Amino acid sequence: MTAGDEWVLATDDHPPPPGADGEGLHLAALAGYHPTFTGNGYLAARVPPAGNGYATAPVPTQFHVVGLYTATAGEWSRKAGLPAWTTLDVGDGSGRFNDAFAPAAPEGGEQPVGGDWTPVGAPVAAVARGISDYRQALDLRTGVITTTARWTSPAGRVTDVRYDLFADRSRPHVGSVSVRVTPHWDGRLDVTDALDGRAALRVSGIRTGVEQGLIRLTARAEGSGIPVAVVSVLRGPGTDAYEAAGEGDAPAVRRRVTDVVAGRTYTFTKYVGVATGHDRDDPLALARAAAEEAAAAGHRRLADDNRRAWQREWDGDIVVHGDARLQRQVRAAKFYLLTSAREDSPWSPSPAGLSSDGYNGHVFWDTETWIWPSLLAQHPHIAESVLDYRVNRLDAARAYAADHGQRGVRFPWESGLDGSEDTPAWAPFGRFEQHISADVALAFWQYWLAAGDERWLRAKGWPVLRGVADFWAGRATTGEDGAYHINGVIPPDEYADEPHDDSAYTNAAARASLRFAVEAAAVLGEPAAPEWTAVADGLVVPFDDVLGVHREFTGYEGQLIKQADVVMLAYPWENPQSDEVTRADLAYYVPRTHEGGPSMTDSVHSIVLARLGDAKAAFEHTRRSVEPFVRPPFDQFAEARDGGAFTFLTGHGGFLQEFLYGYSGVRWHPDRLELAPVLPEELDGITLRGLRWRGRVLDVDIRREATTVRLREGDPLPVRADGVTRTVAAGGAISVVTRGGRSGGTPR
Repeated sequence: MTAGDEWVLATDDHPPPPGADGEGLHLAALAGYHPTFTGNGYLAARVPPAGNGYATAPVPTQFHVVGLYTATAGEWSRKAGLPAWTTLDVGDGSGRFNDAFAPAAPEGGEQPVGGDWTPVGAPVAAVARGISDYRQALDLRTGVITTTARWTSPAGRVTDVRYDLFADRSRPHVGSVSVRVTPHWDGRLDVTDALDGRAALRVSGIRTGVEQGLIRLTARAEGSGIPVAVVSVLRGPGTDAYEAAGEGDAPAVRRRVTDVVAGRTYTFTKYVGVATGHDRDDPLALARAAAEEAAAAGHRRLADDNRRAWQREWDGDIVVHGDARLQRQVRAAKFYLLTSAREDSPWSPSPAGLSSDGYNGHVFWDTETWIWPSLLAQHPHIAESVLDYRVNRLDAARAYAADHGQRGVRFPWESGLDGSEDTPAWAPFGRFEQHISADVALAFWQYWLAAGDERWLRAKGWPVLRGVADFWAGRATTGEDGAYHINGVIPPDEYADEPHDDSAYTNAAARASLRFAVEAAAVLGEPAAPEWTAVADGLVVPFDDVLGVHREFTGYEGQLIKQADVVMLAYPWENPQSDEVTRADLAYYVPRTHEGGPSMTDSVHSIVLARLGDAKAAFEHTRRSVEPFVRPPFDQFAEARDGGAFTFLTGHGGFLQEFLYGYSGVRWHPDRLELAPVLPEELDGITLRGLRWRGRVLDVDIRREATTVRLREGDPLPVRADGVTRTVAAGGAISVVTRGGRSGGTPR
């Protein structure tokens, strides 16, 4: 890791491992190397140690585009993958740069989780022979991955190589790879541009071709038949010496040769266009146009436009004062979320986003509960597009409910291409983790609270909120006690992997969803079904009067739980309950939570503790929510301490919420923004830049002596803190109390 730069994550050269034969660079073993990925919210690429191309180690380099799913009869849909579009290899006649990075012995670790939800294989150490002065860096400001090295070929020729690779944020269909080569020898250099079908996942009918000035590859996702096209245009000195359209998954290749002089630098750039049938009936034409227009613009123009596009997103920043490592982790988390979502894309990120096909690329509650809130606070334009994924699958949600004899809309536990239930048949969660519908409703209600767009509420929000309310009103049944109950569900705690009655989380979420619909109806002047209020008022949320805590479900006896469940009533659900009950729930459930569970558990614990004013305990949980999960050198989350899905955007999203909603205490309301800031003693401050609420843009600077709220633009901002509502005008600022590091006796 490069010290002193809070925007750049990097790994440098290391000596060979003990006992290694000859000089080399043992990336995985000594550096803990986990290759990173970059994307623009439409397309993405994981980049191997060589800085370009396709590799199976240390983690398979996958290449993804939004919306490319299979639809094979009798199976659930799965994310399909692109060919490797980043290959731009350098050779001197005796060897090739990419060949210097060879796989060695397996070491274990993270892999994308496949359809069976088990780790697939294990990464291997990448041993680079003939490589020195190595460095690979990810610039979080721009998404550019830069790889530099000195390569000594088998013939002993020394060449300095630099790769710059990015997916253009300003041009969703464009990726770019540029290599600068400085030979320390005279002779003939060759550079190979390839589209490598070996990296493609679950596509068929791969066809490659070579045309004047470009190479192309087309294919179709298995079963669904969704067409995809990739086109590459190579620019640089020299002449085309060889070109070939491969058969099957063999690469389409174009090779340029040029006579070089020692000490001079030669630059070659490939411009890649990617499109699918979701974009246009003829994706090849769109991909070709994107690549050719990018080549006409040139690398400098693309890099500048990409930088400016990322700069606009980084207007929403989280600044951590006094902890450089934590600052890098926070910015990395934000970057990885932004790689997998964008304003003009009606697709929802899966737990691994565009980094891999982890969990088949399906959309879970992970999006609305963990990932999406971290986009809403500073990127509502992207958050709205993500919600369009659910809007566009409302008919499928209605059909899913009807197929089970239910009313309204029921969202699937796992959703892929068309919004039908895509949970593997052997897993019970698809049938019984029905809280997903409430989780979706919460996101839609939060967007209304934060954005205040009544036209959106009427056109998109209301059909979802009304449909979910109808579902819960019909799902609840009246018991002998005269109260309403929801029976036969699995709560978020998946150790409770069989149906139970009256899950506290499910019932509290259903109750809130019913009330969202009532409030939305009042805003829009629409009729609210009387049963919505009746069921909400009468729905049981199990509570143990002796222990003073919520029961996870009827019959729960204190057994080990997998993850945060009841504690989530306090956040994000804001269940009406006293601080005393919230503390009791924490004290009871934290010791009963499996220490090997997901990072989001500690994220929730941190947020709830911060709300209670216990800054010290909140920060301890912040550390626990990141350190066991983040992988060097690029600060990517793994799903679990010992592996699992990678890169795990769900974990990144939960981690960011600790800063956006935990230490700030930010809560959305239709008539005000609420704050309850707290600062742990381990930090000098936290600054949230570019928060957005109902057309306003503001900064919140949390310091020990006070918290300052500055309104950059927009109508006067009502802020409620310390029980008082004050108003700040554009260009003005107000100060509110920062709570200290009181320890309230809550669990550590």
